[in-house]
Amino acid sequence: MVTPEVEKLILNYLSSNATAQELDDLSDWILVEGNDKLFEEYVQLHLEIITAMNGPDTDRIKKSLLKKIEKDRSKRIFWHSMKYAALILVLIGIGYFYQQVPPEKDGCGRLMPSDETISIMLENGRMETLELQGSKKLMDTEGNVIAVQDNSTLRYTGVSSSAKIAYNTLNVPYGKRFDIALADGTRIFLNSGTSLRFPVSFKDVDIRKVYLTGEAYFNVSKDMEHPFVVSADKMDIAVLGTQFNVSHYPEDTSVNTVLVEGSVALHLNNGVGSSLEPTVLEPGLKGEWCVECSEISVENVDTRLYTAWLQGKLVFRNKSFMQIREALQRKYNVSITNTNSRLDEQLYDATFDIETIEEVLESFKRSFDINYTIVDNKIIIQ
Repeated sequence: MVTPEVEKLILNYLSSNATAQELDDLSDWILVEGNDKLFEEYVQLHLEIITAMNGPDTDRIKKSLLKKIEKDRSKRIFWHSMKYAALILVLIGIGYFYQQVPPEKDGCGRLMPSDETISIMLENGRMETLELQGSKKLMDTEGNVIAVQDNSTLRYTGVSSSAKIAYNTLNVPYGKRFDIALADGTRIFLNSGTSLRFPVSFKDVDIRKVYLTGEAYFNVSKDMEHPFVVSADKMDIAVLGTQFNVSHYPEDTSVNTVLVEGSVALHLNNGVGSSLEPTVLEPGLKGEWCVECSEISVENVDTRLYTAWLQGKLVFRNKSFMQIREALQRKYNVSITNTNSRLDEQLYDATFDIETIEEVLESFKRSFDINYTIVDNKIIIQ
């Protein structure tokens, strides 16, 4: 249902009178909250009636349109594309009304992202590769099945013949995502460019500890006697059973933890900081550890903005262009070089859903007059 508040946002957008904040709110309602189909139906109704009322034989066309709209109201309308760039303008294209023009090709090159494989390092040092749409069994040195792959999910059985804690390390390259179900039932969704080191089995352990580089969403299985700990650089996130998102890429200057459900405690384990009291988060809070200043700050956030990647979306709010292009490199597995240092410092709001990397680049080009070329399979921004 389109509430009066949302209806006002849509009407302001259609009349080009929306403020930057209203564009933010509308974009979140459409993409983050998943109301794209409802938005299409509303815009379809608005544009068709306006067109009919300004054309010849208005009565006949209006009757025909209203009859068609009632008939099509329950049908699925194809969403052609959506591009959002707040602060300056919103570009929303609906395939029902507009025919999309293929992106212009700058330079003489064409993007052909490399197809890197997902890999896992077993305890004995053997490296295995995993295909997204495949099935596979992983075995230890004794021939025991320790994990079974079902397409994009790897499930661990809890079987281990090792007398000590055996660890595996899963590496997800740029351009791909993968899920893992640990032996204790914990489900972890790994974003592109992420590495996770974890125990094959949790038997005879007091603390269930895993090591993360990159970004992952955790749905931790509850076990009051065995806390679950995520180690990201020099920060440990301790939980009993909850859902939260952790972002810690090598190029980042901070480690971000966003709590969706339950509670977590953030501990600094850098020696000096380890004596400090832990920072406890409640749902809806983000804990950000600044690597350089060794401090943890806490703020209220919309958690949907930080978990939108689980639905394949990229949502940026007040992010620098450098942060945006780094995220684009990870998602699309492409190389982006920026020769305009001032551009990297500028802040933008943007939301991308089903676009290709070429469409994303064209959106920035048209909205912010950003030029680019493609040379030797690399994107160079001037």
